[in-house]
Amino acid sequence: MGASIMLNAWNVLVSQSNYPDLYQIYDKDSMLAKNLYNAAMFRIRQTFTGWDKTSRTDHENEVFEEIRITKQTYPGLKIKRVLSYKALDKILRVTKNPDYFAGLPMQTAEAVVHQAVNNFNSWLKALRDYKKNPTKYTGKPRMPKYRKGDRAAFVFTNQDAVLYHEDDKRQDFAILKIPGVPKSKKLTLFGIPTVGILKQITVTPMYGRFMMSFIMEDCAPPFYPDLPNMAGLDFGTDNIAALACTDGSSVVCKGGAVLSENRLFAKNKADSVSLLTQGKVHAHAESKHLTRLSLQHYCRQHDMMHKISCRIIEWCIAHRVGVLVIGTNKFWKQNADMGKRNNQNFVSIPHAELRQMIAYKAMIAGITVIEQEESYTSKSDVTANDPIPVYGHVEGKPSFSGRRISRGRYQTHSGLIINADCNGSANILRKAVPHAWAGKTDFRFLAAPYSITYQRLQKVTGCPPKDPIKVFQRFH
Repeated sequence: MGASIMLNAWNVLVSQSNYPDLYQIYDKDSMLAKNLYNAAMFRIRQTFTGWDKTSRTDHENEVFEEIRITKQTYPGLKIKRVLSYKALDKILRVTKNPDYFAGLPMQTAEAVVHQAVNNFNSWLKALRDYKKNPTKYTGKPRMPKYRKGDRAAFVFTNQDAVLYHEDDKRQDFAILKIPGVPKSKKLTLFGIPTVGILKQITVTPMYGRFMMSFIMEDCAPPFYPDLPNMAGLDFGTDNIAALACTDGSSVVCKGGAVLSENRLFAKNKADSVSLLTQGKVHAHAESKHLTRLSLQHYCRQHDMMHKISCRIIEWCIAHRVGVLVIGTNKFWKQNADMGKRNNQNFVSIPHAELRQMIAYKAMIAGITVIEQEESYTSKSDVTANDPIPVYGHVEGKPSFSGRRISRGRYQTHSGLIINADCNGSANILRKAVPHAWAGKTDFRFLAAPYSITYQRLQKVTGCPPKDPIKVFQRFH
């Protein structure tokens, strides 16, 4: 039986200081990609809005004239109200669109056009679904707009980009060849493994820099087949995640460092904006300092989410967890009503990003992830096997055997004091798998869960340098 294949992403942050040659290329190509995307979206939108009109606008007439010329060149080409990639590609080629042939590698240019077509089709699909299930959305889906700003993301396929190394003794750097760089010039990148097959490179503008993501095809890591236990996971603020496992263990990941980072960023940003806008009315605050503040905040937050998700999956593997039930609520950020301060703390934590990281790392380890609606799980008493209704589907106000006596403590019907977040995570598991705690009578393990603090998170990869941008470049 052959080894399974998976895709990995390796990120490199490109700036004028660390990779000046790459930065110049990406700066030019990202502007061309933005112009091409808007040119493609313009033709898609004008065709869609002007299809059945008897009196069209000047822009619509301009696009339909291009369609007429294209049909003369390709009489068998079928053009519908929603332009397909094939039709749009033919229109751009026949009319010799200057944005299509502005200097982007052809594979990259075609990918940009594909993205515009896919975005428009996704909008139509969401619009049809909205008519059937409007409660799934916060509002009616809107037609895709044009790219704002000066730059947009783009990709290099493995037909245009090559990654290799010359020194077998050094595996921590690689040589990159991309369009726009002379063959005699080598671009050396550090922190990129040469194991695996390069599929594509995605380049995304980010805070005055470019995030270069290498999508590599590689053999999957070890798969853990013997995982008989189950666990529930509850997201929060002071404890950013709490888990309870059927083997009689529990753990909480402290969120103090994440909250401190969010508060520090908000304070520093507010101070900087106040200085920049002092004495001005309706002034837009923008500076290199603000850009670097935002980048540092992104890198710190992204780094902590990665480390927390890694520790959670490591804990699940150590406790042989085969099914992980994650609690979630629809619109829980939009409808948060916990007071101004608690709302700010809760909304500022990227729970969705953390949930996504946990899900794909669990999939790699062979752990099944289930998302469970979690209403009333924090109020129900797991030791009394209280029923857990769904919010909005129960008459009257439900009553429960236990009660929450303080921020982090829950008193069960028998008087046992347990961790409130661990009680919630145990109930999340019970709500998805009703028999999960069958036969369990001793729940004292929920009273004193193992605590993963910020200091313990840092021990996973050693003490990092102080600059968060260097942390990101080093570990991600």
